[in-house]
Amino acid sequence: MSIIGTIYEDVTTDVLGLMGTWQWLVTMLLTVLMMPAMLNQYEDMFLLKPTNYIKCELPEIHDIVNSSLCSFTILNNISEEVKCNKWRTKLLGIIWLKKSWLIFCDDKFKLLSTTIICRLGFVFGCIIFGLISDSFGRKRVITINIVAESFFGLILTFCDSEAWFHLLIFLRSLFASGYFYTGIILICEIASNSWRTYLITIVTLPRVFAIAYIVPMANSLPNLETFNFMACVFCLVCIILLRWLPESPHWLLYSRKVFLAEKILFKAALKNKIKLCSDFKIRPVNHKAYNCLDENRTCINIFYTYNSRIIVIFSLIFWTLYNFLWSYLYVKTCTDDRMLYIEVLVFFGILECITLLLLKKFKLKHILLINVTIMGTLTTGILIFNRLQIKGINISFVHTAALSTGMMGHTILLNITPRLFAINVRATIFGCCHSSGQLGTIICYLLYLLDYDDHKSLIFVQIGATFMLTALCYVIPDVDGRELPDIVEDMDYFSELSKPLRWVTQKTNSPSQEEVEMRIYSFGSTVRNSSINSHSAERIPARAIGFKNLWQSLVSSVRHELR
Repeated sequence: MSIIGTIYEDVTTDVLGLMGTWQWLVTMLLTVLMMPAMLNQYEDMFLLKPTNYIKCELPEIHDIVNSSLCSFTILNNISEEVKCNKWRTKLLGIIWLKKSWLIFCDDKFKLLSTTIICRLGFVFGCIIFGLISDSFGRKRVITINIVAESFFGLILTFCDSEAWFHLLIFLRSLFASGYFYTGIILICEIASNSWRTYLITIVTLPRVFAIAYIVPMANSLPNLETFNFMACVFCLVCIILLRWLPESPHWLLYSRKVFLAEKILFKAALKNKIKLCSDFKIRPVNHKAYNCLDENRTCINIFYTYNSRIIVIFSLIFWTLYNFLWSYLYVKTCTDDRMLYIEVLVFFGILECITLLLLKKFKLKHILLINVTIMGTLTTGILIFNRLQIKGINISFVHTAALSTGMMGHTILLNITPRLFAINVRATIFGCCHSSGQLGTIICYLLYLLDYDDHKSLIFVQIGATFMLTALCYVIPDVDGRELPDIVEDMDYFSELSKPLRWVTQKTNSPSQEEVEMRIYSFGSTVRNSSINSHSAERIPARAIGFKNLWQSLVSSVRHELR
């Protein structure tokens, strides 16, 4: 007889099976809905280049020579160079728009400040929409973000004011930052343990490609106005697709919206060709689950316990350092014109295939360790090479390998992070991780602004960041093949007793023996419930995580070898 209360999959998997048509449909929808993350070109505005579809309007009453995008020379008694103050931009190659201000004619500081304004919008937006997602649902955040993306994208297309331009960029980043990670959380809570890694990888691909290919995509189109308008049209299509996007049953159950969860799973079962009885019900396994549902959902409580505090702090540090390393590598590669986009894409595809093979024998955090170490080492090597100014050596392959491993590391990081936290704080903490990552990028860009990127001390900063990331990879808890945590407690994440919030389903008119015993356990006599509850209250002591535990394990192993 099975042990009561030990279900190794969540209720979604218990009802719908490990994989089916419905899971694939949600995966494809979320992948498409993550694509607007590739359409905000202001993330790296200072790396963009003006195109030929923007022209300066020249006066007709003067003899003009040497005209360019931002200035022209007038032939008078003395040649006079005049700055251009009127432009024409060709929208979609058809409509000419008049502009009285062009950002590409500003100095380097203005371009980089636009990027920082955009990133600051992400800093605040990721935290705000994390809180909204945990409070009001995953689908609602995605809907708000897609609508905001289309609205602000349309206004930016016709904006002709510097002040309004920067304000709109900030608001667009603020109100369209949640879909950076909410789709990942949704598929994370829908997928079964055996499929979670693969489905999250598929959904994260648009965001991973965005961090490397957003600049060439924007440069390949005629101008920013055309890019904004095309992004707006695509978001309108995404709004239509929202009709078929479900809410997370996992979140609905935790929010006590059991009827809606039952309704979603019933329809999903029909798509997966699974027969359910007409009075299909979902209930908590035991009365202790209700105490978990009634717990305070503030994020402050997670800092009261050691393990949860360590996981959160380490995650924030990891994201900050990782984005710092990646941003420097990306900016350095683009400014040195060493970005080989096809080669990076091919190399990344090869790494994806190798990673899928390694998943059978290695854990995700070990693969993350490999990619982080390679990216950090190659980035440091590029710094040393530029510092020594060695000529005659082609290091394009080094840039390609570093960028590809960086993209692969980002994919794995997006895969691991949401699986570390409980459902009541999952989006909030994941959003804070994205926010801290943006801060790391901003720090890197500020160093670039101050022309500090070639300073010799930056080599030691890169080495230190790589070493810290490598060390943090060792203390990240394993997430492979494990359930998602329902609550955050100061105890071993690998213990079965850390999963008090269980759900049982009545799927057919003839329930199994285990389902009958679970319902008796949940709603039976007081004597039986009290005895079992007292037994389940005996929890396994927490196993501390972090560098302290790592050091103790190392010392004990050395002592064992010496004996």
